[in-house]
Parts: sequence; C-alpha cells; structure tokens
Amino acid sequence: MNMLSSGTAAAAVGEESWRYRGWVVVLASMIALMFGPSTVAVLSLGLFIKPLEADFGWSRTQIALASSIVSYTVMFISPIQGYLTDRFGARAIIIPCIPLFCVAIGLMYFMPPVPWIYYAAWVALPAIGIGIFPLSYLRVVSSWFDKRLGLAIGIANAGIGIGGAVIPLVIGTVIVQQGWRAGFVGLAVLVALTLPIAFFFIREKPGTEPRKGKAQSVPGVDFKEAARSRQFKLLVGIFMLLGVINTALIVHQIPMLIDAGVTPQRAAMVQATFGIFVIVGRLLTGLLIDYISAALVMCVLALGGTIACVLYAYGVTGDVVFLCAALLGMVLGAEFDVLSYLLKRYFGMRSFGKLYGVIFAVFQFGAGAGAAFLPIMRQASGSYRTGLLSFSAATLVCALLLVMLHLCGRIGQPQAHPHHSSI
Repeated sequence: MNMLSSGTAAAAVGEESWRYRGWVVVLASMIALMFGPSTVAVLSLGLFIKPLEADFGWSRTQIALASSIVSYTVMFISPIQGYLTDRFGARAIIIPCIPLFCVAIGLMYFMPPVPWIYYAAWVALPAIGIGIFPLSYLRVVSSWFDKRLGLAIGIANAGIGIGGAVIPLVIGTVIVQQGWRAGFVGLAVLVALTLPIAFFFIREKPGTEPRKGKAQSVPGVDFKEAARSRQFKLLVGIFMLLGVINTALIVHQIPMLIDAGVTPQRAAMVQATFGIFVIVGRLLTGLLIDYISAALVMCVLALGGTIACVLYAYGVTGDVVFLCAALLGMVLGAEFDVLSYLLKRYFGMRSFGKLYGVIFAVFQFGAGAGAAFLPIMRQASGSYRTGLLSFSAATLVCALLLVMLHLCGRIGQPQAHPHHSSI
C-alpha cells in the first residue's frame, strides 16, 4: 500500500508525531530543494564566473549579467507556476520538470563562446525548471500540515540554504579538477538524484489536490477575492521591500565591507556567517510561528535588519560585522517561511500557488531594482551610506506594514486553532 496516497494511513497518527507521513514529504522536499533551480541556476552561478572569464575572455560584468536575467525570468514565470500548481497540482509539474531541467543543465557542457547563446541559456534554464522552484514543494508541504505548519515549512525551505553550502564544495572541486564544462555535468547529476525522491515521496495530502484540473475542488479562498483583500495588498508591499533590501545586500555585502576597511578574508568569513544564519532563520522562524504571530516575528526580524543597515552605513568594523551578517541572514531565512505560512492561514490552499507566484514575482522585481539602486547611490555619493540609510528606512516601513498585517483577521475562513490568537 502506498502510504502517501492513502488518506486512512496518513491520518493514523497526528502531525505532532514524527511518524506522521507528512514529515517524509517535508524531508523529501528539503532534499529536492537542495538541488533545485534556486541553488543550481541561481546560487551556483558564481562558481563559473572566473572559469568562463578565463576561457571565453569575457568581462566579469558580461558573465554576471546572467544573474539579472535569471531574476527577471523567474519574475515572469512565477505567476505561471502558481497557476499550474493550483490547476493541476504540484506533483503533476514537479515530476516532468526534474528530468527536463537535468538535461538542460547538462547541455551547458556544450556552451560556445557566443554571448547571445549564453544569455538565451540563462533564460531557458529557469523556464524549463518552472515546476521545481520552491513554490511547488511548499504547496505540497503546506497541504499536509496545520498545527506544525511553520516548522514543516522551515525544515523544507532549509534545503536551499544547505544546497547553497554543499554545492560549492562539490562542484567547486569538480571545476578545479575537470573544468567548468564538467561542473555543469556535475550539477545535472545532482539534479537527477532528486527524481526518485520526488517520484516516491512528494505528493499533496489526499483531498487537497485539484480534481480534474479544477482548483475549485480545493478548500480555500478564490484568487480574485484574495487579491482584493487588504491582507494580500499588505503582503505585496512587504515583499516588494524585502526584495529590494535583501538581494542588494547579498550581492554587495563583501565589496561594502572591503570599502569599510575589512580584509577580503574576513569579509568572506562574514559572508559565511550570513549563510549560516539564513539556515538558522528558516528553522527558528518555522518553529516560532507555530506559537507566535508570524507577522510579529517577521516584524522583529525586519527591525533587526534596520539595525544592521544603520551599522553598515557608518562603516562598522570589528566583530560587530558578524552581528550585522547574522541579523540580515535571519531576515532572508525567515521571509518565505512567513509568506507560505500566512498564505495558507489567510486564504487556504485553493489559490496558494497563484498568490505565492504573484508575490514572488513582485519580490524578484524589487530584487532587481535594489541590486541596481545600491551601486548607483554609491557612485552618486561616493559611499554606500546613503543607499544603506535608505534601506534602513525601508525596513522600518516594512515593520510597520507587518504590524498592520498582524491586526488583520482572516478572510473567508474560521480560526483553525485556539492557540493562534492572531496571525
């Protein structure tokens, strides 16, 4: 008997027990996200910049432009991914997309030194991997949980942070020993490992998947009604600001520290601290939001981001840089745990994919704007200070919006648990 497809078996134990079948789905999703497009096509790009620079003779700016291309491609495809997951179910698009994405990554082995082909490839990769960005897995995980929803999302989402740490160690070694072309083959192998895991273990909880391609068969709020709500509009504003701030600070943190007098070696240690606290933020936030208002938890973390931006603006050095990196890492780690949690709490599962896709697209738009804004402000003023102080003001606005969100009630759904006095 397939335990995951049996409603009776799934309900035999509650989600508070580690024997609950939903936890298998969580762990499978975590592993799949370790080697999905978020890590393979986004976080791994930096491994290939210097080898391509040496082999093709292109400038670093030309090669790194692929990062912006990926961001804006993801912005356009996220609403489409959301529509597909709501209509056909996440599993229906995860399973075919894994082998397609695996082949696409492997074909990068044959990349010629032709810029337009290189850029076209970085448009194609996220488009081909449309079904295996985090939205699909988070929809699956959310369908299995209610009381332990936050923790489940946090564990699954931690896969991206773990993959971001593991892939450079593995693929970086391959590139050093065999070259960048072999590095892409290595990435394809890692992606391929996720196919049997997804096939056997990743599926929505019975009764939460759309029937006959109709999202209306799933409990929850209709997309149009949700999109008109105050809660959704606040979430759009919050994640636009988070996109502007976080992505820019990820990209520019090391050069910003070096400008402030930090050595490159120490700056790399700060960046590693940032990565560790992304994982800590995901797990800790997931644990907390099952018991404390998710909006207020995110509000506190946003205020921590305000402190970090102010300290960085005035050229902080010494050990305080590690505190700043930890605060910013916690914000980045928390944001999509909180988004997934709040979408289910406010709107249920019917339009989860479309709502997440739209907000993620807005986040990506903000990311592109923020990554451009910070260096422009540096060029105009001669330092990062003006841009960073602007970011600190933006985090304060974000915190205010989160307080407003906390004061909102749910729409169209009864309170699920007495211990959740407020979202």
